This record gives sequence, C-alpha cells and structure tokens, in this order.
Amino acid sequence: MEIKKRENTLAGLFSKYVALFCINTLLLAGGMFLLFLGLCALGLFLPANYAETRLTENDAEIRKAGAALEELIPPGCSFGVYDRDGVCQEGNFDPQEQKNAWEQYKSDHFYVSDGGYYRFFSMDNGKICIVKYYIRMRYSAEKLNSLLPAPEVLMPILVVILFVLNMIFFSRRFAGKLKVRLRELSGITEKIAENDLDFQTGSSDIKEINEVMQSLGRMKEALQDSLQKQWDTEKQKQEQLSALAHDIKTPLTVIRGNAELLEEGNLPEEDRECASYILTNVQEIEQYLKRMRLVLQGRKQEETKTVLSCGNLEEQFRETAKQISMAEKIPVSFDIIQSEGKICCIEENLLRAWRNIVSNAAEHTDCQKGMNVSIKRMKRDEEFYLEASVLDFGPGFSERDLLHAAEEFYSGDLSRHNRKHQGLGLAIAKRFIEEQGGFLEYKNSSTGSGAEVSLWIKMNPANGDLKEKQEH
Repeated sequence: MEIKKRENTLAGLFSKYVALFCINTLLLAGGMFLLFLGLCALGLFLPANYAETRLTENDAEIRKAGAALEELIPPGCSFGVYDRDGVCQEGNFDPQEQKNAWEQYKSDHFYVSDGGYYRFFSMDNGKICIVKYYIRMRYSAEKLNSLLPAPEVLMPILVVILFVLNMIFFSRRFAGKLKVRLRELSGITEKIAENDLDFQTGSSDIKEINEVMQSLGRMKEALQDSLQKQWDTEKQKQEQLSALAHDIKTPLTVIRGNAELLEEGNLPEEDRECASYILTNVQEIEQYLKRMRLVLQGRKQEETKTVLSCGNLEEQFRETAKQISMAEKIPVSFDIIQSEGKICCIEENLLRAWRNIVSNAAEHTDCQKGMNVSIKRMKRDEEFYLEASVLDFGPGFSERDLLHAAEEFYSGDLSRHNRKHQGLGLAIAKRFIEEQGGFLEYKNSSTGSGAEVSLWIKMNPANGDLKEKQEH
C-alpha cells in the first residue's frame, strides 16, 4: 500500500518559521539578560548605584582625608575641595563646573542639569568637598568606558543586532526551503518553453505548489495535443503545397513552350513583345516555385548582393511598369532622369519591391488615366538616393491608410479596399528597401486625386551631370 505523502500549506510553513523565530528571539533576549547578570556578578559591570554606594561607604574617610582624598573618590566621579570663601583649592572640576558646584552647595541643591548629582562633605579641616557622580552602569575596566557605550545602552544594541541577524537567518531558511520547491516548478516551465513535453511533473510536499504542478501537468498534456494537431495540419498543408508546386510545372511548361513557338514564328513586333513578356514572367514564376520548394524543405535561399548601375536599374523598372500596364490594359507615362552611379542591393528583392508598388498603383488607379512613373536622383540628409515613384489617379490614401499602409496584412479601409488585396505589398516593399539602406515613402498627390508611393534607393553616384529624358 502506497503511503500518501503528507502535504503542508504555505500558511502552515510560514507559521512554523514565525513561531521558531519568536521562540529563538525570546531565547536570545533571555540569554542576553542572563549574560548581563553574570557579568555584573563577575564584577565586569559596575552597578548603576556603585558611585553613590562607595561615597556612602567612604563618608568618614573623605571627611578626614588629606592628600589621599582622590583615592577615595569612585571612578567616573569628579570633585573639588573649597575653602569657606568658595575658592576651589584642588580637584578635577573645570572652571565653569567649579562655579556651578559652589552655587549648588550654597543653595543646598544636589541635582545637576545633565542628569548627575552632587554630594557635599564638610571635612574635618574646615574645607568643603563637593563630589559630582552619576547613577549609571560602568565597566570595571576604566578604558572600556571611553571606548564603548554604557552597559545599559550596549546590551539593548546587542539585542537589536541579534534580533536582526536572527530575522535574516530565518528568512533565508524559509526562502531556501521555498526556493527548492519553486525550482521544480521552474524546471517544468523551462521544459514546456523548450517544447520538451516528455516528462513527469512529480509532486511536492507543499499543497499550493503541488496544485500548480498538477495544473502545469494538465497544461503540458493540452499543449502536447495542440502541438500534435498543429504538426499534422502543417504536414498536410506542406504536402498539399508540394503537390500544388509540382502540378503548376505542367501548365507552366505548356505556356513557356507555346510562347517560345510564337516567338519563333513570324509575328508582328507588338505580338513578339507580348510573347517575350510571357517568357520573362514564366521565368519569374519558376523562380518563385523554386523558392517555395526551398521553404517547404526548411531551407533558405542564399541571397547575394550585387552592384548595379543606375541606368540598368532604371531600365528594369521601366520594363516592369510597362509589362504590368499592358497586362492591366491601362496607360502609363514615364518621367525618367537618367543617373550615373552604382547601387549595391539584392537585385531580385529590389525588383520585387518595385513590382508590388506598381501592381498596387495599377489596381487602384483610374483605368482611363493610368499611372505615371518617375525616376530621378535626389539628395537627402547628405546622402544620394535614386527615387523611383509611382503616381496613380485613384481615390488616394485615407488618413488611416497613411498611418498603417506599410503594416503587414493591412488591406486598407473603404477608400482603397479590395478583398483580393492581402495587405502585404507595401509591407514587403518597405522591408526590402530598408534592407538595401533606403526607405519607403507614400503620400497623396499634391496636384489632384491619387496616391504616390516612392522607393528611395541608396546610391553612390559618380561625378557628372544628369541627363534628362522624357518619354510617354
């Protein structure tokens, strides 16, 4: 038969340590009191009325004393010997004390303002001896009286110090005992955080911690089930995407084959250009499929930065905008200032950012007015940029769009809303352009309706003049 482990509660454990602390404190206080009495009995401490008792015992000797008077005065006392005219002839009173003591003698007042007392002796030789003493404990070793507080002050100080040490000791004992139990909880939470769910939660001798352990055990089981379901779902999704990527290859091969046949045929120049665009975009789709397969395999495609001339990049931007406008059947105008200089970037990512910007503009513009593409060199904050802008003639950005347009999965409000739009175009463009060292800028047109989105691409221009080129 299994013996059930006895459980404590936090309140019980705390009460136990509080009780032990109180008992130990009382024992320490009692021990200090007994020590105090023992030291008094051994003569290491002089009782508070020691000086008064010695003066009483030595009364007759003091009255008869001559030169040996100082030996009869108890330690810690001061005195002075006066003639009948109040002149201090010997003793250790300071000048001010000499005067005060004589005035107190004349008024028969034996209290001192600092808590001491006067004792007056009429000596046999006609002189007056005045002794100042205190009712307080002293050490028998006179040197200790100048180094340490009075015994009645020192003992409470020691009691307070021992009380604080006792409190620290028991608080650390309690914290240490509780820390051992909490370490078990910490180990469980760390394993759960690392998705290491193959463990037993165990049990504790503290009820509240045991309840938390049981709760964590239930959470572990629920998380295990959830992760298994998620794994099965992701695996099924991966299989479907792998099959889809494989299936796309067949129609893509057919499209490329037919486009190549058309391109080889005797086609008008406009149709030949369309066939060329088809082949170019087929190659891009094949690259996307390749990247999709790498993602499904858990691998990352290596991305290498290349150095492009500004003229090369401007031409690629122009061709991309032209292809999209032809596909959307909208007009496009170009305002390009050819620039000399080099740009270091990941070419594929930069073209993808530009394609997203142009596609968004084509989606929201007025079909009759189309869009305008502007590319020129600009300087901002002592840096040179190639600014590539797309201006559409649609409804433009709303105030909410201007705040959130570049956020992922933001698809716009009613002014630029489209359920086919996933809210990733500007976000992807912003990320790619910032990787290159530039930035994304978007605003409403200052000349009329429509929105303008600009890529500011960091560049290192060569010396030379800029040549302006206008195309429509």
